[in-house]
Amino acid sequence: MDYRQLEVFRAVVDTGSASAAARLLGLSQPAVSRQIAQLEAGFDIDLFARERGRLLPTAHALELHREVAHAFEGVDRVLNLVRKMRANNTGMLRIAAPYSFCEVLLPRIIARLAPQHANLRYAVELGSYEAIAAMIAKREVDVGILKEPVAHAGISTLPLAESSVACALSSSHRLGRARIIRARDLAGEPLVMLGRNAAWLQEVRALLSHGGKMPTVRLETHAVGAACGFAANGLGIALVPELLGAQFISRGLVLRPLETRIEQRFAVGYPKGLQRAGLVGKFTRAAAQVAQELMREARRAS
Repeated sequence: MDYRQLEVFRAVVDTGSASAAARLLGLSQPAVSRQIAQLEAGFDIDLFARERGRLLPTAHALELHREVAHAFEGVDRVLNLVRKMRANNTGMLRIAAPYSFCEVLLPRIIARLAPQHANLRYAVELGSYEAIAAMIAKREVDVGILKEPVAHAGISTLPLAESSVACALSSSHRLGRARIIRARDLAGEPLVMLGRNAAWLQEVRALLSHGGKMPTVRLETHAVGAACGFAANGLGIALVPELLGAQFISRGLVLRPLETRIEQRFAVGYPKGLQRAGLVGKFTRAAAQVAQELMREARRAS
């Protein structure tokens, strides 16, 4: 017995004849008769009485048909589920993102993706870039937002956005109307610095050292939102990636580019060999679109 034989058996009972079953299944009538004969031989049960070229189901056949119909309903449910999974319209997408993405960027990304996948659910983990890379490599999440370069053999990446380091400052600050900010403009200014060991901060410090008098670091924090909040309240100039600072423009901030560009590259990472790469690509495109829109909005507002 195999699936095809049961399919032919069901069609013969449903249609009432081998010829009608053949038309339904796109087979020849002899092929249908052969499948039925093989099924009967395998079961060692007479399923049909032959009268004048017709196949009349026996009581055994009718009882078997009820069970076969139930089995096929289960198979249909499985196949429908697989089709939905192939279309990425069901299941769960596990996302890891840095805290700095969770307030504006990530909600916008998911909102952009959601209409295409009405039945897809989302689980979001927040953490540092190092923690996110570990989660991706261990396959604890399907996709994560990282900062380049990513040096991990178990992670594949797709580019998300490039962002320059910008100065976030209160709209009432004396430099708030400047088109760009030079290193010497920061001389003597109190700064709000992110972290201590980030590689890009070394570039910032090297740049500021050429500006003459070194600025004073008034505040250090690991959160972009906090840095922008401090800057908005006049506590100093925060040096942040433009992409991340753009989330807080509505809080009385303006963003001004540094004369010397210091670039950061963001990427979407996923476990190497992941079979759901189609959904990862859609997530990445949505993220890239949101990132570009947000930066354009911030530039217009500033």
